[in-house]
Amino acid sequence: MSPAQKRNRVLLNLIYLLLLIFALLKVKEKGDFIGYVNAGNLVLNQNDIYSDVLNTWPPAFSIISIPLAIVHNFSFIFVRVLWMGIIFFCFFFSIKSCLEVLNKKRYTYKELLTAVLVSPYYLLALFLSCRSFMDNIMYLQINVVMLAACCYYIQHIDDRKTGLSSVLLGLSIGAKVYNILLLPVAILFRKWSSIIYVLLGIGLTFVLCLLIFGVQQTIDYYKHWYTEIASVKQSIVHRNQSLIAGLIRMFSKENLEVNNTAPIIDLPYSTINYIQLFIIGFLSATYLFLFSGLLKSANRDFVFHSFLLVLTMIPVLTPVSWKANYIFTLPAFFFICHTIKNKISTIAVVALFILSIVALCLSNETFIGRPAMYFLENYNVPIIGGILLFFTVLTQIKVLKNKAFYV
Repeated sequence: MSPAQKRNRVLLNLIYLLLLIFALLKVKEKGDFIGYVNAGNLVLNQNDIYSDVLNTWPPAFSIISIPLAIVHNFSFIFVRVLWMGIIFFCFFFSIKSCLEVLNKKRYTYKELLTAVLVSPYYLLALFLSCRSFMDNIMYLQINVVMLAACCYYIQHIDDRKTGLSSVLLGLSIGAKVYNILLLPVAILFRKWSSIIYVLLGIGLTFVLCLLIFGVQQTIDYYKHWYTEIASVKQSIVHRNQSLIAGLIRMFSKENLEVNNTAPIIDLPYSTINYIQLFIIGFLSATYLFLFSGLLKSANRDFVFHSFLLVLTMIPVLTPVSWKANYIFTLPAFFFICHTIKNKISTIAVVALFILSIVALCLSNETFIGRPAMYFLENYNVPIIGGILLFFTVLTQIKVLKNKAFYV
């Protein structure tokens, strides 16, 4: 082993150690996890699942939370240690899935953790991903589990595991919804078999609700969730780093009451929503304009890279998106670092990547302090970072197209 590899091994082990220590320090935190436990207990006690203000998820999520509630009622600490173990596993599972597709080979976890991630570029991607991963650990959130479902689905969309991976994605959509953004890409590439299985998974969550709640209660719960939670205007507090919240902070005087920062102009909510739709349409049209010729004859790599674009935008487009949601940028970090490692990127890609890193990772209390972090959040810097990362991946895909990588 060379001195550089030994140094990288030390850095890698240091990252593992710091993550473990951080997790142990946060093991008693209630975080979002207490909402999961409360939702499960409400089902067990046959109470109204939306009587708890923390429950903002579709009805199926409360049923899926029942095992967590049961274990929590047995041991407060054990269930959190167990949940953190699941989060850690899903984190490295997502990395493993991405690198297996990128390198077209399978890894054991021992190889991944001791050899593959020693590469300086993969080590960088791991480090960049740790910021949002630590947010998920701090608040014991489920985003990493959702990411793992996405990565597993994308990795196996065309092989013998399509059924299982697609059903699992469907279950995750039925529980938390925002993973549904992967479906338009699957439709675009006519992955009809996987789409049918995804719909089956979503259907299973509805059937589960029927079995537990009964027909009328299920209908009432879904109606309540849609009308009272999903359809209402979401919080625009600076911590919500979603596109719609960012646009309201920029273009509505409502921001003055919440964040005490002046907007550029005061526009009605309907107009702001049209601006969001225009941005989404523009990003989609840019992709279709650049790569329309590849859609019918797309190879596995192009399909995978296209899914990465959507994963990158999930935290931006989700109506309520805390910084922990930006764990969905992990595959993009590994993709770009992989292309730099293999010398198939350009100066433009690297420049965009650096700008996105600065916006996403350095707008952090650890680096700049809380007042500066609040200032950057108020002015949507993480959102800008997410969009910059989208264009980084888009530009890299264009570079690969020009190099006939997708032929």
